Amino acid sequence: MEKEREDVKNVDPPSSLMNKVTNFLLGRQTEQEETGEITESFIKYVRSERTYKLAASMSFVVLVFLIGLPMWYYTTSTYRADFPTFPPNRSITVPVRVNFAVTSPKVSPDIKRIMEEFKLNMTAKEIVAPLHFEWSTRFIGEKSFELLEQDHSVKVTDNKEFFDVFVALVPEKDWKHYSATRIQLGIGKWNFIQWPTKEEDKQKSSSRITELISETLIDIPHLNSIVRRDLRQKMQPWQIAALPLSHQKRLVWDSAPLATTYHIQVIHLHENGEITQESLKQMEKTTKALRKFSEKVEGVTKVEVSSEHLWDFQTKTQFLTKDVQERWTLTHSAMEDLVTKVDGQMQTSLEQGTVLRFVVLETIEPVVFLDETGEDIHGVAVASWGAVLPRNDLTESKSIAAMRIQMGMDAELSPGWYRPPVAVCQWEIARARLRASVDNAMRAASAIRALDQLAHKISNIAINDDVANRASLAVSILDETVQPGRMLDFERLLEARRLADSANNDHSLLAMLYFPMDQRTAVLIPLAVPIVLPIFKLIFEIFMVLFRGLL
Repeated sequence: MEKEREDVKNVDPPSSLMNKVTNFLLGRQTEQEETGEITESFIKYVRSERTYKLAASMSFVVLVFLIGLPMWYYTTSTYRADFPTFPPNRSITVPVRVNFAVTSPKVSPDIKRIMEEFKLNMTAKEIVAPLHFEWSTRFIGEKSFELLEQDHSVKVTDNKEFFDVFVALVPEKDWKHYSATRIQLGIGKWNFIQWPTKEEDKQKSSSRITELISETLIDIPHLNSIVRRDLRQKMQPWQIAALPLSHQKRLVWDSAPLATTYHIQVIHLHENGEITQESLKQMEKTTKALRKFSEKVEGVTKVEVSSEHLWDFQTKTQFLTKDVQERWTLTHSAMEDLVTKVDGQMQTSLEQGTVLRFVVLETIEPVVFLDETGEDIHGVAVASWGAVLPRNDLTESKSIAAMRIQMGMDAELSPGWYRPPVAVCQWEIARARLRASVDNAMRAASAIRALDQLAHKISNIAINDDVANRASLAVSILDETVQPGRMLDFERLLEARRLADSANNDHSLLAMLYFPMDQRTAVLIPLAVPIVLPIFKLIFEIFMVLFRGLL
């Protein structure tokens, strides 16, 4: 009985599931092995090999953790080259010098007061930060009215220190227009204001000078719209109501981004009929008019013109209707359908942001366009798309007017203002160049900041050295050009914008976008786990050996 009890005591208790898992992970013996006699020579051999085993184990640990893990991180992490950013609080300064001249010595005594009132009035104008103006005035002296009208010598690239504005004061007796016409915009660089003789009218004329310079010659509301657009600032209803009526009407156009290159596709829609030689000459005339306009504005932007034809276009049956006067009309809703169908049939390999489609209805009978209220109009300009025009005697002039609207050059004049009937004036070229400089500076800075925010928010965005170099060069140009008291350099800012846009839109940014960290981990876990578990066991055993040795 006692022997049976001793046998029961010698039987090992059954192992639990947790013990079995632990023994399996740590490589412990799970079954009792037969013990045999261990010789002294074997013990000496094991002790002599212990140093090599420990060194091999340590080498394996070093290989995996000090070489393998860093190599895994380096080969699977997203490469990020460093690049600087342009600070958002840096002011974009525009030094403006207003040059005054008089055509009669009778106006000279009022010049000093006019220049002081002008500076005072400009301090009350709303300027959206970081845009900043530095105003200065200069009195040139007495000049002949006829000579100033014929002075077309302005070159927008001449002055690198100021943006020059030229205003001439003309007394009432020398004024060539009716008395109700107060301001004459010139073809060249000079603009003319009728100066009254009565003291009570001089204050109004002084306010007209401020309005002429700020609202037309410089167009501060348009520059404010450009800054708000790039800063993502929304205009409050009271801010829109505070704008002049002419600027409220073109607020959408002012907010549209300006392109550095435009490609105009003149699309002629033909009906089922024969094309006469006269019709072909009219089509060529439209293309030539737009190309001539492109030559005028080449100092600001590049405009390319091409001609396309869509044949057998059923305009009368699909889009045109007859009104009570038996006229063929194109309504506002039908015009939207026409634009959609033209878009569906025209394919282009050019960048969509720079393509403008000018659709001309080549109909045998005249077509009248109607706006949303049913009133007759000469054509329609569609923001960032192009224009739709009928074929008549005004097609060329209206196509140029539509192009001016797309480029942000058109401005609705106040009553009592006169502008010569030319495609573009010299002062408009200078104004467009200033506007493009501000737009390029804002777009370049916004692109660089957007790239920086993209890198911080999305961990898989890759930024290689080429992209970082382009961004750094763009910031360097901005730092060099956007300086207080220095005129904006159009060519340099255009280069900065192109560099910033190319860096922000580079296809290499998306190289790792579709291989995020969770997918990388899922791929590497089946490879890493069979190695990591034995490594942890090895570290444990090394630690235990060292611990026992210390004891």
